[in-house]
Amino acid sequence: MVAGAVLHGALAAQVRDTIKRRDTTITISPKADSLSKDSLAKRSDTAKVVKRDTIKPALAHSELPADVGLARKYYWNRDSLFATGAITIADLLERVPGLTMFHAGWISAPAMPAYMGEFQRVRVFLDGFEMRALDPRGHGVLDLTQVNLWSAEDALIEETADEVRVYLRTWRVRATTPVTRTDVSTGDQQTNLYRGFFGQRYDNSLALQFGAQQYGTTPPPAFGASSDQLGIITRVGWASPRWSIDAFATRSSRHRGVIIADDGVDSIPSHDSKRTDAYLRFGHGDPDTSALWGQAMVVASKFDYTGVRTFNVPDPKTKLDSIHAFSSLDTSVYRSQYIATVGAVRGPLRVSAAERVFGGGGRTVSAPSVRASVTLSRLAVSAFGEGSGPDSVAHADLRASFTPLSFVGAFASAGRMTDNRVKDSSFTATYLRGEAGIRIKRLWFLGGLLRRDSVRLTAPAAFDTTLAAPGETRATGVTAAIRGQLWRFVNADVWAVKWNDSLGFYRPRYQTRSELFVRTNLLKRFPTGDFGLMFSGIHEYRSGVRFPLRDNSVVSVPGYRTIGTLLEIRILSATVSWQFRNVLGERYAQVPFFVMPRQTNFYGVRWEFLN
Repeated sequence: MVAGAVLHGALAAQVRDTIKRRDTTITISPKADSLSKDSLAKRSDTAKVVKRDTIKPALAHSELPADVGLARKYYWNRDSLFATGAITIADLLERVPGLTMFHAGWISAPAMPAYMGEFQRVRVFLDGFEMRALDPRGHGVLDLTQVNLWSAEDALIEETADEVRVYLRTWRVRATTPVTRTDVSTGDQQTNLYRGFFGQRYDNSLALQFGAQQYGTTPPPAFGASSDQLGIITRVGWASPRWSIDAFATRSSRHRGVIIADDGVDSIPSHDSKRTDAYLRFGHGDPDTSALWGQAMVVASKFDYTGVRTFNVPDPKTKLDSIHAFSSLDTSVYRSQYIATVGAVRGPLRVSAAERVFGGGGRTVSAPSVRASVTLSRLAVSAFGEGSGPDSVAHADLRASFTPLSFVGAFASAGRMTDNRVKDSSFTATYLRGEAGIRIKRLWFLGGLLRRDSVRLTAPAAFDTTLAAPGETRATGVTAAIRGQLWRFVNADVWAVKWNDSLGFYRPRYQTRSELFVRTNLLKRFPTGDFGLMFSGIHEYRSGVRFPLRDNSVVSVPGYRTIGTLLEIRILSATVSWQFRNVLGERYAQVPFFVMPRQTNFYGVRWEFLN
């Protein structure tokens, strides 16, 4: 609170400075008698002009799918995104029922999501292009710690029957007054995090932005070595009311020290890598509002890796086996994407079509896609279809929500996935997801169903190269949820999933997440909106999870429950944040043998201001 008082004084002075900038002209006359008497006044034969702060046309951004759901929203703008307490995108995804996050430690350790037990059914799109898994150790599974969540302007999670798609749109500026932001946080395990942002639009509509985030952390010596990561973003561009061009680049450079399993029975080797994603984009119109819009993008992605291959050939018989088992993994991977998209917005109707061409690895793949949605007061429908991409998998899904009465609603989604990796045959799997509920006052009570067809799972090899990718039969899960306002400022977001079998891989049979939170600006006490308060308590539970190994054996991690808290206090444009994870000090693991941190405090301040 002392820090808040200090910031309040500094920011109050800052607001007064901002108001002064609104004066359009200040003219000092050389003939004024007062000038000769004021030693601090300076004569000038010309007028001094203080420029008015102006808003320039926005740079282009990618389209977002319609947020079709029942009694919940998976959309966050820039302020609300940081207010979730999410340090990485993995923290954000833990809110999705049916999705299970796996961590091998604190924020620097690998983090991978499994949707209904499948690790490749979660995809991330940044400004319209897909962030594909380039790390050779991941075997096609994206490590979410490589995604710069902190640079997002807004985020949306599209929850379909067959996969979960995350859409991030990066930060843009429109004001000619320079905008600066600084975030400083610290916490347990010697964690220190720093962020800095700068952005400005010029009178000729040019845009200049850059930002950086750096963190470092050191676990107890028994569990590994220190790690650090540096993320950088930069953007230059120009926009008129109808046209836009911008160049953007994001880079994530990290050193991850060795992660040692409990009692030293295993380890995840140290990891040094750099991932760079850059694009040049031409845009016409706004995908959110324009009757006709279009975009063209050229994207380049590069991954540089330095590491040592772990032993993944149980019994090498030949010289080639030995070379494969112990050779260095130092490598560079380059991939390109070429994307052309056109779309239209007509009231509640939105349609778009895109052609994506993926290049790299000596081949070129075309993956066209179409999307259409209509959003009415009582009905919302969204459809999406995509051709086979680099993973030879084609997708089609349909989502709809219907609220015939204000207190009764239903949501349904169907998806189909076709895998053409086998030349002489194809594999098709269908997925279903549904939910229905009734609202009592402002609280929704919901029940639903998840159904996944027979599939071949993907192994999260970054955790352990001996993990297998088995086939698994059909699985069905039952869901329940409570969402909405409990009382005045107190809200609830509670969900639970129960699967029909106890022998499934990479998914717990029982999983729950419960969050009670208070969010208010206390407008009666602070009518200017200069104060905000948010406090939440989070309880998570999951039963044991089975991990298959290549030798046909199975290793399991036991179930656990944790409790965490998050406190956010905002004064003007400064926010003090404190989160306390695993309050009870539970000793647990999400991946075999790799223990998660015990009680972890992480706190800091975020401050955005005009220069």
